[in-house]
Amino acid sequence: MSIKKQVKRFWKVFLEEKNNLEKALAENNSGEINEIVKILNTYFEEFTNSSLEVGISDDFYELTFHSGQDKNVQLICAVLKSFAPKALSDKWIINAYLPPLSEKALHTVLRIKEQEYHPEDFIVYYTIDDVNKSFHVEIYCDAFSVLDPNKANEIAVYMLQLFIGECALEAYIGNIEVIDAQKGGNYAILPEFYEVMLEIIDEKEWPEYNDPTTIYRVYQLQDEKIVDEVRKDMKMIFTVHPILISEVLNNEFVTYHEFYDYGGEFGYLYYKNNHGSDADALYRQQLEKKLNELLFPHGIAKSIGGAIGTNYSYIDLAIYDKEEFLKALDKINNHLSVELTYKAFE
Repeated sequence: MSIKKQVKRFWKVFLEEKNNLEKALAENNSGEINEIVKILNTYFEEFTNSSLEVGISDDFYELTFHSGQDKNVQLICAVLKSFAPKALSDKWIINAYLPPLSEKALHTVLRIKEQEYHPEDFIVYYTIDDVNKSFHVEIYCDAFSVLDPNKANEIAVYMLQLFIGECALEAYIGNIEVIDAQKGGNYAILPEFYEVMLEIIDEKEWPEYNDPTTIYRVYQLQDEKIVDEVRKDMKMIFTVHPILISEVLNNEFVTYHEFYDYGGEFGYLYYKNNHGSDADALYRQQLEKKLNELLFPHGIAKSIGGAIGTNYSYIDLAIYDKEEFLKALDKINNHLSVELTYKAFE
């Protein structure tokens, strides 16, 4: 079953459970909440291998999808949120990714070795990387001294993501280290670090991101690796999914097959360059934007980047419904000055 069909099925089940879920949340009936969430997760897990959670925040019900920073799942959650029924808009906040400063974050208490630790017990020391527009952080907490280093690092990353959110973690955090003693330098307690980040990002006019599926990475390929063939002539790659591209360049397809097993497909459109290099890059960028505007609102596909080659240009896609995509592509080609050809990453 395609991802799009599974998305529609999920929301159908959600609407069937909506009234009972709202009642259970309002009454804080944890037993009933858990039973309904179990039903919803049964459907959600089928096409994400992940989980969701619900809660109440400022008089709104809240639904949050968890991706575990898995780009495949993030791309699915993006279309899942876009298809949320209008009937939910008045009462529900739908989070496609873990948001910053959630109710869960603010009320988190960790119990380690019979000792309770609160968010205020975590201190974030940070340095600003102006070149990469990011922060390198060192996190301190008394609890780390009684933990295995790997476990301490796992907790540090978990707590940081809980407070700054999934998008900011990916967009702005470089290195994360655990330290066993307090130190000098710039710092903030964990609950205040997100606001500190925002102030610095605004002051330095760094790009702002609200969606991890729009964070692009750019790679330039070495001249000796460029071959005059389709997908082998690439000079510059732009992508929101670096792991996928890295695997494809090395003829590995683990990420591709995972997405395929969920009901989707990663692939690319290519066409012959008609202009000079600068004009080709601009045309490709505009075409990618236009295709995304045509396809994503209908749950057909989402653009995830592309490349400029010596002879061809490429637009990479996460496809949610292959059958609908191919039908749409036929219609799109009737209105373009270039001929788009599709090929899966395999």
